[in-house]
Amino acid sequence: MKARCRNHVLLAGVFLFLFTCLSARANVYATDIRLNGSLQVGVAVPGGSLAITYILNEPATAGASVRIYAGSRLVKTLAAGTNVGLNTVLWNGTAANGSNAADGVYSVSITAAADGYESWTNITDDGTNFFVNLPTGIAVNRNTNSPYYGRVFVANGYDPAPGFDDTPNGILKCNADGSPADEGGFSTGGYSWGNSALANPSPWKMAVGADDRLYVEDWSANGVVVSFDQVLSANYSDVLRTDNYPYPRVSLSGPCVWGSGTNMQIFMADEHSLYLGGLGILSWTLDSNGVAASNDTGTVDVTLTNASDLTMAPYAVSVDSLGNFYTIQRVIDTNDEDARVLCFPPAPDGGPPDAAAIWKIGGGDPTLVNNYGVAVDPTATYVAVATRGYDDGGGSDALAQGGTSIFLASNGSLVTNISQDPYGNIKQEMIDVAWDEVNNLYALDFNDSVWRVYSPPGSNQATTAAIPFIQVYKAIIPPLLVEPAFNMGQLSFTLKGQSNVTYVIQQSPDLTNWIPVATNFSPCAIRPVAFPPPDTQDFYRAVANP
Repeated sequence: MKARCRNHVLLAGVFLFLFTCLSARANVYATDIRLNGSLQVGVAVPGGSLAITYILNEPATAGASVRIYAGSRLVKTLAAGTNVGLNTVLWNGTAANGSNAADGVYSVSITAAADGYESWTNITDDGTNFFVNLPTGIAVNRNTNSPYYGRVFVANGYDPAPGFDDTPNGILKCNADGSPADEGGFSTGGYSWGNSALANPSPWKMAVGADDRLYVEDWSANGVVVSFDQVLSANYSDVLRTDNYPYPRVSLSGPCVWGSGTNMQIFMADEHSLYLGGLGILSWTLDSNGVAASNDTGTVDVTLTNASDLTMAPYAVSVDSLGNFYTIQRVIDTNDEDARVLCFPPAPDGGPPDAAAIWKIGGGDPTLVNNYGVAVDPTATYVAVATRGYDDGGGSDALAQGGTSIFLASNGSLVTNISQDPYGNIKQEMIDVAWDEVNNLYALDFNDSVWRVYSPPGSNQATTAAIPFIQVYKAIIPPLLVEPAFNMGQLSFTLKGQSNVTYVIQQSPDLTNWIPVATNFSPCAIRPVAFPPPDTQDFYRAVANP
């Protein structure tokens, strides 16, 4: 039985590897793929109906399709919905020739294509789904091996007064189309965020690691970093603590999480000037739990000295797949000749920290004054910078010259400057930027209290491999609950059913009215189930919930 379970897991891994390798990069893509509502497995019976649902981040103007595979063999292609948001396709368990699919494990991929745009184009509408009281940080899940691939996280750093929008400090969880996450669109993650304003934001910047955890900085707590699972359940981890930076002055901005497995690192920018004891850009190695070791005070990777190209202080940091650093210096004076955006090579292993930039730009550029965020895209093609702007004396509360600038990562050449909001207003105050895996740009407008998404120019196509897989059976066999036992406050049974089937355990006092008390999924046909018992003597049964 154990060997059979391992084989199913191995098959799922092979399918995932295959379709990840075949995926094309694009700007319209499918996310939140579910089979009969499950993020694990959907069970199909010939003659029945399996619902394949997914969310598109924008309309697939050039079409979409769902493909079902047995190993590397294409079994059937289904025409798919092309609307932004939720789409549903039904599969009846048959192959392309009309015959019933054989028993076994099948995988699903969804391809979406778009005609694209002539220039960088805002594809969101500033509607209710994109509102946030005080936006301070944004991150997107770029892990193609995650069921939460494409999920967007937005930090809300403001606890409003009574009578206004009642979203407290915490984190918004959104699907790729802006809709709230299925389990709820907001969570504190069980963490006590500080009551703060922009000068002391809580939460602040964020990043999703290769371990599928969300890393968030709490600047109001001297810059500590905590991490959460993708649903922000109340089981956060303390990643960086005050013992990790016992410096005379603490003001670290980040995080940027880079690498995977035992090579994961977290990078932070020390935004103090050299005069105040600033160190530059630092990194810490994370253990298998995504936590820095106690009293590990980090490594300086880019130094802040009189001889360095980093002349003032970094305010944010992003690292590309090759290990190059991209950082910004938050210059306030429009005439200041210090560089606003810089790129440094990978930190030397065991050598002195970097001081010479590969390129540096922006000295005296008013469009890069008061910059707050930086992010490099997955292909290391573009670097985006979020800028709040400056007070032009025009009497408005909003600042001037704010916007989002996009540069070539190779040399810092300007690609475009997005200086207007979707309504033509020039009073933008962009406070953070991020990229998804298919090169859409995400930006936070502090002045309008919204997050926006920009699609780059050009036609495009992407294939997303579904994490849940299909288990086909000729028929669903009624399961058995045997070997009842009571131990340590838990009522337990052995469930004899079928592999890769989700079962709902139901309870009844009269064999007529049944209520669910537990849900169980396993790649094994025979598996233990346990749950707290009721105060009364009741009947129990298991029902397949494919």
